[in-house]
Amino acid sequence: MSELLSTLPLSWKTWGILIVFGLPLAIVIMGELLLWLERKNSEFTPIVYNLRNILLPNLAVYLILSKIIKLGADSMLLKVSATFFWLILIHSTLKFINTLVFSEVLSEDIKTKIPKLLVDFIRTFLVLLGAAIIASTVWGADLGRLLAALGVGSVVLGLALQDVLGGLFSGVALLSSKPFMVGDWIRIGDEVGEVKNIDWRAVTLVNFSGDSIIIPNAFIAKEQFQNYSRPTPIHREEVGFDISFDDRPNQVKEVLLEAADMTEGILAEPTPTVALISYDEFSIHYEVRYFIADYSKAPSIHDTFITRIWYANKRYGITFPTRAHEVYNFDGEMTQEIEYTPEKISKLLKLSSIFSVTDEELLHLAKASTIDDFGVGECLLQKGHTTDKVYLILDGVAKEHIVNKNGKLLHERRLKSGELFGLASLIRKEASLVTVCALSDIRVVSMDITAMHDLLKHNPSVAQALEGMATLHEKKIEKSLFV
Repeated sequence: MSELLSTLPLSWKTWGILIVFGLPLAIVIMGELLLWLERKNSEFTPIVYNLRNILLPNLAVYLILSKIIKLGADSMLLKVSATFFWLILIHSTLKFINTLVFSEVLSEDIKTKIPKLLVDFIRTFLVLLGAAIIASTVWGADLGRLLAALGVGSVVLGLALQDVLGGLFSGVALLSSKPFMVGDWIRIGDEVGEVKNIDWRAVTLVNFSGDSIIIPNAFIAKEQFQNYSRPTPIHREEVGFDISFDDRPNQVKEVLLEAADMTEGILAEPTPTVALISYDEFSIHYEVRYFIADYSKAPSIHDTFITRIWYANKRYGITFPTRAHEVYNFDGEMTQEIEYTPEKISKLLKLSSIFSVTDEELLHLAKASTIDDFGVGECLLQKGHTTDKVYLILDGVAKEHIVNKNGKLLHERRLKSGELFGLASLIRKEASLVTVCALSDIRVVSMDITAMHDLLKHNPSVAQALEGMATLHEKKIEKSLFV
């Protein structure tokens, strides 16, 4: 055996031993790695499979042809083998990068920070690099002359593709500066939407209607845009209202702030503010400035807020003025809006069996009461707060409920026409145990708690009945919470 080896050329000894022993060893190692990846259901399994079954055998063939048989550099067989080797290596590298970026190896946070444009650039660079290596080292191409020829052609090509290249470089600028990212809400020109994709040519937005809007990067580079999600997702909204000169500005501001505080989605911190902007010809213009944390909900929050303004203004007698010069002609019978005088309120209270008192006492209570309208979602009572009103539902449905700190519903009951609430503050002088909100538009009699105390002082039987109602209500709540 030693005599046989001594007769072989040195290249056969060195490269032959390397191929005979190294190739099986590399295949065994790759095989073990492949089994381990298959057990993990890894997305890298096909890459290792190609390396073991295609790249390693091709490398062995190339080494045999070039190092052992020593085919010349001009050999077509050697060039084809080398080209095939580089193609497999480039393909495996690209597949590895693609799997690394889009698989579960990287966290979602890291993957969202890697723009698709960057991945496309890396792929293009590796392809061009591999093509240059193959052309230069394998096929002996003169890259200097090739680049010189491309330099002349690139001028013509650049003029023809200047719009495309403009978008490309604008995409590079967006990639480097990162003024917005996927998931941000932005305004570009007249378009507002959530960023869904950023690539080398354009940015794709999805607006509130669910429509896709594709805006070229070249246009974005020339246009001023606004990011509603950065530097923080907290965004300020402004809503204007025209109110009558007859309404006191401080009262108007209190009512507008109350509506803002009761609107879900409007943040308590930073606090909403109201500014008197101007005295116009027929009205005073106010502007409410409030903050939200999710711009995608801006339209629904705006709708809820301005809807509640109507109900709040109605309750407090604040008016939206019409222009003095507007004339309305109406042919037919006029219908007057119902005016709730103390006498009418007294009759409404008398319909409830609870108020079995004299007409004079009932009229005295009615004079300290108002008829108020509340819109869907407005809360009349808040858990943990006292109230200076006792409410009797005339029309509509309200929901009484208790929610814990984790948002779990612990107690719920529907209140209908004829039911009273707010007794905890009236009878026990305690904070409310429940929150009461309107399930539909409701109309209530709001009775002043001081006037109610006067009524109960002279009518022990009514006080006893209300005490019984309050006690029964507490027991029901305790039972509900215990269950």
